[in-house]
Amino acid sequence: MHIPRGWTNADAVAATRDFLAQPPPRRAAVRELMKELLSPDPYTRRCAADLARCVSAREPGILKAYAGVLIDLAAELPWEQWQARGYVTLAAAHNASTHGERMRLAAPVRAMIDDERIALRAIALEAFALLAVAEPELRDEAMLLLERYRREGCCALRARARRMLLPLLKAEATARPGHPHAH
Repeated sequence: MHIPRGWTNADAVAATRDFLAQPPPRRAAVRELMKELLSPDPYTRRCAADLARCVSAREPGILKAYAGVLIDLAAELPWEQWQARGYVTLAAAHNASTHGERMRLAAPVRAMIDDERIALRAIALEAFALLAVAEPELRDEAMLLLERYRREGCCALRARARRMLLPLLKAEATARPGHPHAH
């Protein structure tokens, strides 16, 4: 992946398109992405984290073989690299496929929900809701967070809470006994 020095949303869209245009299983593209995520260069890491977030949102589970690495990065990236930390947290939430992975990720996500940066709190709110969709034991806590931020807080938090409420409500409805798709 070629990373321009002024990474923009248009660059992320183009990189996502190029990544997803590779024929599955996209081993070379995934390997390159993971190499850049682990780069010592913060700029390269941030761009790679943004790409990981984008491709994972489009194809949840695409990086599930690396969910553990993504979770470790979400917990260990320095706070000054908050954008990379946020992006990799969302990628991890989209790729955590086991109960253990999701619960391991829940801890750093909870810490991010209290961050002073509004953008990081909004990302954490989304990531926690994604985890709660798959983990019934997190749903009550996620619902309380979404309801709280839906009513108070800044515009970004209210919008993220409203957007994540529907998938969480759907997951809760399908889990109820008697629902045709209940587990």
